[in-house]
Amino acid sequence: MDMGILLVADVGGTKSEVALYEITSRTFTFLVGKRYVSSRFSSITEVISSFLTDVEATPQFAVLGVAGVVSGETAILTNLEWEKIDCTVLEKRFGFTETVLVNDLTALAGALPLLTDDDLVELKPGIEFDNEIKGVIAPGTGLGQGFLLENDGHFFARGSEGGHVDFGPVTEMEMALLTWMRWKKQPVSYEMLLSGPGISVLYDFCREYYHFEGTGDDVALLGNDVDRTPAIVERGLQASCPWCHKSLELFLAILGSEAGNLALKLFARGGIYIGGGIVPRLSGRISFDTFRNRFVDKGPMAKLLQQIPVRLIVRKEAALLGAVRIGQLFLRP
Repeated sequence: MDMGILLVADVGGTKSEVALYEITSRTFTFLVGKRYVSSRFSSITEVISSFLTDVEATPQFAVLGVAGVVSGETAILTNLEWEKIDCTVLEKRFGFTETVLVNDLTALAGALPLLTDDDLVELKPGIEFDNEIKGVIAPGTGLGQGFLLENDGHFFARGSEGGHVDFGPVTEMEMALLTWMRWKKQPVSYEMLLSGPGISVLYDFCREYYHFEGTGDDVALLGNDVDRTPAIVERGLQASCPWCHKSLELFLAILGSEAGNLALKLFARGGIYIGGGIVPRLSGRISFDTFRNRFVDKGPMAKLLQQIPVRLIVRKEAALLGAVRIGQLFLRP
């Protein structure tokens, strides 16, 4: 059945990706897409208006994946001071017949059945069981978490606010990190550490913890950037800055622990999938041994976690694909 043109968006604190797809209940065809810097706009309405002006199109439907709390027909972004997103406002402004808001991790989880081997990198081998829960964890501007359950033709994807749970240190160094963080802010969540801003936090901690001196150039570069994370990541991968490298190692250790936590909470025998923009930059350029070791280091549950595969999502528009899938399933033609 012909459904028409669907606008989909992955709306985040750093970037907003918007695209048009021609969809039916069974097929979809990509038409056009663009990426926008979120901070240059004051609302999603401005982003969509700019996009539709650029592409000169009038879509009938919209599905938006939002990095924030979604409540029915409204949503508020967690890491961006935008006005509330409201389906009624969008429908009135752009003439959409129907608009669906979902958490961005709901959209990302919804994409998993559409991803191919080329869209994934295996970080840890394991056994993927059919009709079992798949977990998703995505470090980016924030830390998204969610899951997907497909069983006997039924499809259920759900994002959560699991990134905001309390950070649980494992090693003595991480206990020192928690103490150091609590002097600055309470409570301390995983998102404060497993995110773009979190890498800068880990960098500052490692400088103090290891008492590194560094060079004048390092201090000047890393101290003056508005967003230090790209420089920290690149210097850490090149091992040209010792505390940058330690920051990335600590990031992967904590990520391994929390990914393992998620696998246990969900009993995710369908596998754990890692999304977001940070980890793909690290893949193939730094050892993931610490991540893998911490993922399975759960005492009596180690044997279970050894069986659960972990895959990295490297397809950049994966969340948009998930939004398309949600549109096919839930929009009325």
